[in-house]
Amino acid sequence: GRADAMSALAGPSAVLRRRDVGGTATFSDDPSSYSGAPLAPDTPRSKMDDGSDDNLDGAVATPSRHEDVKPGKVSSVKSATASFSTPVVSRSRVSMNSDPARLRVCAVTWNMCTRKFPEDLTPMLAALSGDDGTRCDILVVGVQEAPVLEGFVTSVLAALGGEDEFIHLAGVSLKPGDWIQMDVFVRRELSPMVRDVKLDAVSCGLGNVIGNKGGVGIAFEYAGARVCFINAHLAAHAENVAQRNADYHRIVKTMFAPRGREKAKYEKKATPMKSKKPKKVKGNAVAPAPAVAPAPAPAPAPAPAAPYEDDTGNDSPRDVTRPTPAGPKFGGVFQKKAWSAADGFDLCLFLGDLNYRVEGNRKAVDMLLQRGMLDVMRANDQLHIERTAGRTFPGWCEGTLSFPPTYKLNRGTKDTYDTSKKQRVPSWTDRVMWRTAGKGAVTCPAQADVYTSAKGILTSDHLPVVARIEARVEGARDAVPGDGVHTRPRLRTGMCIPI
Repeated sequence: GRADAMSALAGPSAVLRRRDVGGTATFSDDPSSYSGAPLAPDTPRSKMDDGSDDNLDGAVATPSRHEDVKPGKVSSVKSATASFSTPVVSRSRVSMNSDPARLRVCAVTWNMCTRKFPEDLTPMLAALSGDDGTRCDILVVGVQEAPVLEGFVTSVLAALGGEDEFIHLAGVSLKPGDWIQMDVFVRRELSPMVRDVKLDAVSCGLGNVIGNKGGVGIAFEYAGARVCFINAHLAAHAENVAQRNADYHRIVKTMFAPRGREKAKYEKKATPMKSKKPKKVKGNAVAPAPAVAPAPAPAPAPAPAAPYEDDTGNDSPRDVTRPTPAGPKFGGVFQKKAWSAADGFDLCLFLGDLNYRVEGNRKAVDMLLQRGMLDVMRANDQLHIERTAGRTFPGWCEGTLSFPPTYKLNRGTKDTYDTSKKQRVPSWTDRVMWRTAGKGAVTCPAQADVYTSAKGILTSDHLPVVARIEARVEGARDAVPGDGVHTRPRLRTGMCIPI
């Protein structure tokens, strides 16, 4: 039976076919000073006609912020220059049972297929629950092909145990249509350890301006450790592997890329090797042929009509249509490495509908599923193949895919895969990856202690994927909440460091 399934894989593969980001959101060093008054609600956005990820169109992409939460709590920012502070959390509120150095980071990625979410989102977080409540300190929820999400933040907070347990730290989405969105929630007693919240968004749609594909990011400091979350929706169709790889590289090279003073600080001058003086040519010698002139560089992309201007003093870019930054060029043997969000933070999580498929035809993959041969499917997973070849997500960690594929299911079912004429091959398109800076402020295992699908949410043709990793934050026990002077270890390129 296993030989039959393996031979069937050789058959032909089935062809499958930013709300405006506000200024830098900052936290006050004094946790008792709160100025996060709610702002005006977003203007309504139109719904899409269909949930197909193959038929999304739109105009120039611009990022924007999420809906407000109730007054008195940390609220999402609407304007380009607004900022917010931590809610009032006295030091007596910090539980003696809570270890700030042990950070349980949880992530949910969900392609919603433009369908309305259920009012009760508890089943989505069921895998994170225990006898003592939700075993989670930071939760990031990234959605793709999102409908109008009015009330979504409130529903997630309710599933987490209410606003007495968690705060809505920040949210960001990609326009037009707000199809790619992300929200971050933090356990309330740990919120004084958070500061310097930043947002960014990058479009990878047609011409790098259409907002149906791309990524959004939220970054902040936790007890001095720099943390980044990226939610992405990469290129669709089984055959577009190279485009998915390119989308990944564009997102990590552009997201939170430093500019101005920050860029100069990041790219300190290396001492180039002294260039040798050209040898003199004797009078009777034949002069060397002139070098062939290089081809003219392509014309730069036109500047956006109204780029975002941050008057908060932060040089972090906010223009999602900007081109991918080129790597810095230096003479000699020293080559400075270009910016990458994968290397620029102590901990970076990358989640979303990455759209990598399982290679093989539908009949073969159905046979593998019936016989529980997930190991064969994992070996034919495009993301596994591309990572092994070093073409995408180098050095990133992922939990074991021990759960059935999360795409593409008939809506309303948890194990009935696409019965339409397209007969899409069941695949693990929805993934959660993470990476730490070598010898940085955060260490984490190379495996997730939770990595599964949420089979209680059946409104979409994708199942949500839930992950939890336990990170260790160096110096967090000694950090004073709200002191604003946490040390920041020097970052080095690296992979996940097992504890």
